[in-house]
Amino acid sequence: MNRIILIAVLFLFQINASAQQFSIKGKIINQNKTPLEFATATLLQTDKKLYQQTSTDSLGNFMLKAEKGNYVLIIEQFGTEFRNKEISVNQDQDLGIIEVKEQIQLEGLTVKSRKKLVEQKVDRLVFNVENSVTATGGTALDALKTTPTIRVQNETISIVGKGEVLVMIDDRINKMTQEDLTAFLKSIPADNIKSIEVITTPPAKYEAEGNSGLINIKLKTAKTNSWNANLGTSFVQRSYASGNVNGLFIYNHKKLSLQTSVNKGKNQLRTTSDNRIYYTNELWKQDITTKSETDLLSIGLGFDYKLTEKWTTGIKYLGSFNDRTSANNPLTTRYNTSGEINSYILSDVKGQNKPQMNSVNWNNSFNLDSNGKNITVDLDYFNYQKNDSRIFSGNEMNAEKENIDVTYFSAINSNVNQLKNYSAKIDVTLPYSFANISFGGKGFYTNTKNNLNVFDNETGTPVLNTNYSNIFTYKEYNQALYFSASKKLNEKWETQIGLRAEATQTEGFSENLDQTNKNNYVKLFPTAYLTYTANDNNSYSLNYSRRIRRPDFDYLNPFVIKTSPFYYSEGNPFLKPSIIDNLEFSYIRNQKWVNNIYFSQVSDFGQELAIIDPETNITKSTPINYANTYQIGISTYYNFNKFSWWNSFMGFNLNYQNVKSKTNLIASVDGYNGYIYSNNDFTVNNSKTVFLGLNYGLQLPGRYQVFNISTLNILDVSVKFLALKKNLSITLTGEDLLNAQKPLISYYSNGIKNTMKNYGDSRGFRIALSYKFGNKNVKSKERGFGNEEERNRAN
Repeated sequence: MNRIILIAVLFLFQINASAQQFSIKGKIINQNKTPLEFATATLLQTDKKLYQQTSTDSLGNFMLKAEKGNYVLIIEQFGTEFRNKEISVNQDQDLGIIEVKEQIQLEGLTVKSRKKLVEQKVDRLVFNVENSVTATGGTALDALKTTPTIRVQNETISIVGKGEVLVMIDDRINKMTQEDLTAFLKSIPADNIKSIEVITTPPAKYEAEGNSGLINIKLKTAKTNSWNANLGTSFVQRSYASGNVNGLFIYNHKKLSLQTSVNKGKNQLRTTSDNRIYYTNELWKQDITTKSETDLLSIGLGFDYKLTEKWTTGIKYLGSFNDRTSANNPLTTRYNTSGEINSYILSDVKGQNKPQMNSVNWNNSFNLDSNGKNITVDLDYFNYQKNDSRIFSGNEMNAEKENIDVTYFSAINSNVNQLKNYSAKIDVTLPYSFANISFGGKGFYTNTKNNLNVFDNETGTPVLNTNYSNIFTYKEYNQALYFSASKKLNEKWETQIGLRAEATQTEGFSENLDQTNKNNYVKLFPTAYLTYTANDNNSYSLNYSRRIRRPDFDYLNPFVIKTSPFYYSEGNPFLKPSIIDNLEFSYIRNQKWVNNIYFSQVSDFGQELAIIDPETNITKSTPINYANTYQIGISTYYNFNKFSWWNSFMGFNLNYQNVKSKTNLIASVDGYNGYIYSNNDFTVNNSKTVFLGLNYGLQLPGRYQVFNISTLNILDVSVKFLALKKNLSITLTGEDLLNAQKPLISYYSNGIKNTMKNYGDSRGFRIALSYKFGNKNVKSKERGFGNEEERNRAN
């Protein structure tokens, strides 16, 4: 019977009934005495019809209301059932502390899995990747493409309507360049991912870094007294062939928990771009076709040991080692006002870079009592190094493609970027009857060094160019304190407030310029949540948060890197952080239909822009704080799951953006943009061994920041087969079948129109095989790293 109708009927019955209702409350903790947040307590009538349902708060507390009678109480979390028993209600009941284990069998009933594909929480959306057809057999980047409210276009990750966001792995932020982050996510198999959380309003406990929210990728870990292993491989055919092999082993027995993972692969792409600059007297059209090849390797190791009943300690390591090469031949054609060719500029460019990352976390968790009082301490070390090299040469040519004398250019650039970070943090959770209190602090130190060498190579013998070569060191210190309190005012109202204070001191020194730049500032980041639950079917919430986006370390580097006589890039040591204020009102109906009205304001918005000099035709790419912006929008999505064989998640977003420029280089602009999407999973047969996934997205023409963007379409289709007692999965995926991710982007720089049409080789075919063995019930508490924010800014 339709679940929605059942809920509606029960709701009407409750409104008209005058019988006395009694309360059933309790507190849910796990075997480590840690409260289970977002666990679900459900009351079923004796005929198995849903009567009432609620979720636990951050301290594991829940409360239900019921009339006198007999019911079945079910306790579960993320689809795993922990408790299922009959209760008789004739008075108020306090069930006290309910301790659940991660692998149990109660009252003759075996644990069952009833995990939903999508779950909507107070401050986040949880997408259970394990249940997705399209994500199976792919990478973490593929899993993000199938996650509702997340958009991945040309490997740039954003939340629909909110722009680019930061990505965490097990609560650890990874802030790299977009190119490095993409390579890192491609090294993580989707089969190793348990869920993806889209956090639009992070509470005060999280670092203030991040535009309008965070994306948290939760990796799988082992259940108590179990082990599990997974072996997989995939092959992708786009313009060139790519593939990978991966393995995962997780073990948890008594006091010891171990996990290890490895992924090795190669990714090849053929990308194209058509860039045009409309000068007053000329049109410059640049065509670039790039072949890139990346060797991917990632390693994960970790263990946790329960020293006493109240003290658990553990060490976690994550390493990523990539090697990328690329080659292209940019051709610039210069047209006069009559459309005739004046001349050409032809270049030959070869590049290589090797980003390497090592991250180590030591975590200690102390459970002070059985009521949820807890202290956690994290010590972290992070090391990042990237070796870059680029060789380029070229000539200007006349209309007949004959070389023009004295126009040959050639140079060799090499840069070594080294970053080390040390951090420590402490978090304290104190549940009291009057409120749930949490507070903590964090401190970190980051030291980064860039060593750029530029060699002129016109003669064929490299000569060091001391004007462009430079050594730049950057030090950053940060100290943070936060406090948060939540209170359930009554059965309908609940609130939470928080405040985070962060002090930052920075010092950047350019050896070549003999220039030192220092900053010292303190910022406050308040958060506030107010939730009203009218009944089981309807809830309303109003959330506010303030965030900060600090400049990437490379952006602060005053290097000048020249790649042709008409183009160079330059860092900006005076770049300031951007402050973001977010306000969001949400209405949730039946946990299926979610509606949001949101407002976001950014002060000192910073971005890398191509600044064009119309007198010399030279383009400089540099990051600047060029505007104050705001946007207001609406978004809605609905989870349609009326039929057991079809689960659909569809929605749209529409917003208005206003950019008020602070420089004469960029004009103030405003405009609208919209996005429509539908993600669908189908179970094809009764034995549940054949599945179909279909995801579609439509970007309507509109404006984002200073850019006008044309229409684009995204269509992915997947088929998954299960065999060998469902341990072997075979997934076939067609990616970007419409071949329509080629938007035309235009903007004005210094009054000069620019257009870009890039294609990221997104159309392709993927076949993936995955085999799992051991204990199949893979679920446990995840733990991440403690130096989330600063590692996220590594380049």
